[in-house]
Amino acid sequence: MRATHKVIAVAAALTLVVTGCGTRPATTAENKGGELALATPFTDASGLVEAAKQGTRKTKSSKTTIDAVTKDAKVTGTLLAYYDGPASKIEANMTIAGEAGILRLVDQTLYLKLPPAEQAELKTDKAWGKLDLNSTDPRAKAMGKALLRSFEMGDPAKQLELVEKAGRIVRSEQTQLNGVPVNHYFVEYDVKKQIELFLGDDVPADQRAEVEKRLEGRDLRIPAELWINAEQLPLKMTMDMTSFMKSAGGPQTGEVKSTYTYSDWGTPVNVTAPPAAEVSDYTELLKKAGN
Repeated sequence: MRATHKVIAVAAALTLVVTGCGTRPATTAENKGGELALATPFTDASGLVEAAKQGTRKTKSSKTTIDAVTKDAKVTGTLLAYYDGPASKIEANMTIAGEAGILRLVDQTLYLKLPPAEQAELKTDKAWGKLDLNSTDPRAKAMGKALLRSFEMGDPAKQLELVEKAGRIVRSEQTQLNGVPVNHYFVEYDVKKQIELFLGDDVPADQRAEVEKRLEGRDLRIPAELWINAEQLPLKMTMDMTSFMKSAGGPQTGEVKSTYTYSDWGTPVNVTAPPAAEVSDYTELLKKAGN
């Protein structure tokens, strides 16, 4: 895989992951046994958003396990993350189409572990490439802005705000997940609103127009499911983009689904930058290699 394709693939996988990560929301009432009682499910997204927001001020870390199938590859891996705006720290260990990759985010700098083949392609003996998410370089700046927006969506309150602004709760039920009582929410996203929120104002007008033209006249929805326990902790989330991909008219050869499983809320996340002697500027490496 070419180096440029590698970083884009890993970044895209990370985007999938961080749009679903969770933290510890405020607790609900206790029952007579001292355990938390499962609250009545919310019927509107705004109530669910407010419940989640209460806890984001207290605990902001989690572990996420991802299992996704896209039209191009199978993506699996784990992500440890602490979400706190510019102070966010992330370490992702991903496998994409059988190829392993490691990503770290520290001090708004993204570090990508370079396999030996890519080191040879980029003519470097450094094990890591770095990308400053605040770089003034056009290429680095474009990727940085997209990734920063993705990292921000890792905050569960922001993810639920996406449900509020671009979707709705279709229905809910009270059931069990691996023996744990949960509120099971069935959610539906309006694709046009979701894309508009994600693109923001950074995408050139001609590119926005092209996206809008492809979606014109289509009522596109993406179904998702969310399992939340008595503490309003998300335990699992699934998204199914199969029907959307077919309806949008894009290349589609099978299922496009993702499953996120959450654990270890509040566990300290210790992510450090690789030793400086092992790091090269990724953008400069690409330029020198002619990519």
